[in-house]
Amino acid sequence: MKPVLPSDLYVSCTTFERLGKVTSVLKKYPKAQFLNDNNLYPRDLRKVDSSSIDVAPSIMVRPNNAIIVNLLHIKAIIQKDNLKVFDTANLIAANRLGLFMYDLELKLKSSSSLPFEFKALECILISVLSDLEAELQTHMDACGEILAELEDHISRENLQELLIKLKTLTSFYQRAALIRDVLEELLDNDEDLNGMYLTSARNYDPSCEHSDYSDVEMILETYYRHVDEVVQQSGSLISDIKATEDIVNIILDANRNSLMLFELKVTIYTLGFTVATLTPAFYGMNVKNYIEESNYGFGAVIVFSIIQGLFIMLWNFKKLHRVQKLTMMSNTPLSIRGAFLNRSYTGWLWRRRWAKLLYGERRTYEKPTSNERDAIWKMINDDKDLR
Repeated sequence: MKPVLPSDLYVSCTTFERLGKVTSVLKKYPKAQFLNDNNLYPRDLRKVDSSSIDVAPSIMVRPNNAIIVNLLHIKAIIQKDNLKVFDTANLIAANRLGLFMYDLELKLKSSSSLPFEFKALECILISVLSDLEAELQTHMDACGEILAELEDHISRENLQELLIKLKTLTSFYQRAALIRDVLEELLDNDEDLNGMYLTSARNYDPSCEHSDYSDVEMILETYYRHVDEVVQQSGSLISDIKATEDIVNIILDANRNSLMLFELKVTIYTLGFTVATLTPAFYGMNVKNYIEESNYGFGAVIVFSIIQGLFIMLWNFKKLHRVQKLTMMSNTPLSIRGAFLNRSYTGWLWRRRWAKLLYGERRTYEKPTSNERDAIWKMINDDKDLR
């Protein structure tokens, strides 16, 4: 099947009758005439129009009239006596659509007890599910090969390719999840389930609690479970890829830290040798220092230089080892400061308790009023008289 360029004036579709006979192929209809002939609204046509723009998957029900389907590469309108499959402008989608039409013609010709609309809907869901499973298998093979290579050797090319595969897989996961949500919404809406019966039209009665939608519910639930399985598998693969990325990042961080540690050790050794050569440099100055006259001067300078260099290296290695120790409770400056603050707070708390015990609750001095001063003065005078 060849792709068809989208047009603002016409719609192009292929029509199948009830028994699978093709009545028109790539036939173009004026949009206004098409809407009037099929009793549709312009908003319905936007979902299935031949366009290169991807529209979110949807299954819209027009009670007793039509079922408008937009799933992946299939855009169709199901009516009680015909099925219109709209053409596409995408070359890859056109090839898939051609295979779907060939399979659709064979399945519609087969005898079945299901109404025509359910038979056509099932054919569409089978094609969509087959494409999802095939694409999922492609992603699993490609990503599995890259993950296996990363276990043996971490390379920049593999990481870059894995990132590209992850973006494609995430897009596939979102599309599959949207299709699953569409089926779930249909199953949860009794009015839509009732409106999907086109051959034997029914009037929807919200007060009726025992409406029988077993035919369409069985079809939708079956493919809902299959699509949900595809979603779960793709989600699990995404989780595996992200876990692998985290592990690779940890390994790269560890290697980076090892290189930094090696560089620090080389720097410490260099510093030790530099300090060790400092004293001989002073000794070799063309200045009279009286050490040259001693029989032990040369040996003393050598020993002192070696001890000085070793001391500097050991002291720096001790500092480096202390930095390398990462523990929750260590004798780091922060923990020592925290312990000091804790002891200070404990001492202040004990002093406050002793003050409360000795002086009571009230710690501030309040100036007595005039009446209180008179009462105190009277008590003092009465005490003098008793003496």
